[in-house]
Amino acid sequence: MDSELVDFEEMLSFVYLEEEKPGDEFDDIEETIFLEEITEKPLLGQPERQENICPFDILPEELILNIFSFLTVQEMCKYVALVCKLWLHYSRCPLLWQKLSFSESKRVINGLSDFIKSNCSLLKELCLAKTELTLPYCSDLAQSCPHLQTLSLSFCDPVTRIILDQFVTFCPNLRDLDLAGCCVTDHCLEGLNKLPLRKLNVSHCTYLTDNTLKFLSMECRQLCSLNFDGIQWITHGAITVLVQNCHGRLEHLWLDGENMIDCTVELIGKCRRLKSFGLSFCESLTDQSLICVQNMVNLTSLTLKKGREFSAEALKELFEHLHPHRTGSTTGLLHVNIAECTDLNDMAMKALADSCRNLQSIDISWCWGVTDVGLEHVVDNCHQMVDMNICGAKDLRGNPLKKIPQHMPRLRELDATQCNLVPDELLDELVYIMPQMSIKNYYGEDVLPPKIISSNYIITQGGWCQ
Repeated sequence: MDSELVDFEEMLSFVYLEEEKPGDEFDDIEETIFLEEITEKPLLGQPERQENICPFDILPEELILNIFSFLTVQEMCKYVALVCKLWLHYSRCPLLWQKLSFSESKRVINGLSDFIKSNCSLLKELCLAKTELTLPYCSDLAQSCPHLQTLSLSFCDPVTRIILDQFVTFCPNLRDLDLAGCCVTDHCLEGLNKLPLRKLNVSHCTYLTDNTLKFLSMECRQLCSLNFDGIQWITHGAITVLVQNCHGRLEHLWLDGENMIDCTVELIGKCRRLKSFGLSFCESLTDQSLICVQNMVNLTSLTLKKGREFSAEALKELFEHLHPHRTGSTTGLLHVNIAECTDLNDMAMKALADSCRNLQSIDISWCWGVTDVGLEHVVDNCHQMVDMNICGAKDLRGNPLKKIPQHMPRLRELDATQCNLVPDELLDELVYIMPQMSIKNYYGEDVLPPKIISSNYIITQGGWCQ
């Protein structure tokens, strides 16, 4: 059995599985693969299984594989595969090896193609972020993943037209491509229209121009999610072409925004199916843009950063108009990033908290007009919160944070960097009560759970938290 695990152990040293993220926008696209279709490695027959009378082992194979599907690749290799030959066999079922991430390897992994061919014949998702690529390596890799649907080459070098063509040719089902931070040019992406591409991330690919956006808009007929953030020179003309061709199907759109004007946002408002909309630089936009965003009634994610010309009243009216009672939405906004909207105040925060009861993440960093009064509205109303960024909110004293253990039990990230009035002792106690939460203090350092907390203010006095 040791020899059977050699390949697993070698690959395991490179594999990095990120925590499962809820709610991918394409979860409704499902493919059913029946066990009888997997002919290369048939599961053990009933006579062989009768040797072991463990109640778990007499369950149907389909149910056992479904149970194992909740484990990570590391857990299957380190624990499941070592139990017995039968469990080793289950751990190598291709159904359990449909997602692989090597985003921390930073170099070509020798033998990866052979490993995928022999163990991951049904591979659908592959992440090779920050990896140095070569043409022979990518050619072999693409040919070993005929069922690949999702590929991340973010911040890889080099990513050329020839390399991308390997995946276009040998991975005909590829529909989700992440090239964030790559040095790709307009020419590199000219073959993407041959794919059933639905989702493309080219954020911070600073060699791209209007020509690529126009090409994708006209030639990629299934495209419904597009990230062009960090590309400052996209013009109103290119956005016009995008809206003309994609307004009926576009659901997720992120743009840089630096060269945007109010009429550009008005144009984007014609994309009635938008669920996610983001602009990183809103410095040239006014309250008129916020009025246009009010009409995006299907939004669940909204990013409007650096909106220094947005008034508090216009922000308040925006959130009031996006209330589920007015839009008919079942959830309302789940993610809001209005960092550096410096006129945001407590009244606008109250409107946000009233409208977004299911909010899971919020970023109000460097919003200097927000005080404990506004933050308290969020803590009291948004009980599903997972990630909260209050970095640089200089007037926050942190009193509402005392309610987090009771009101925000799901919170996992709290960034209080540069919040000079928030007591360190309060953050210490929060991480003590909720050790699963990651908290950053004034200096941006992680707050570590204290082994011993002074009884004079925690136990005797009841502590900071309620």
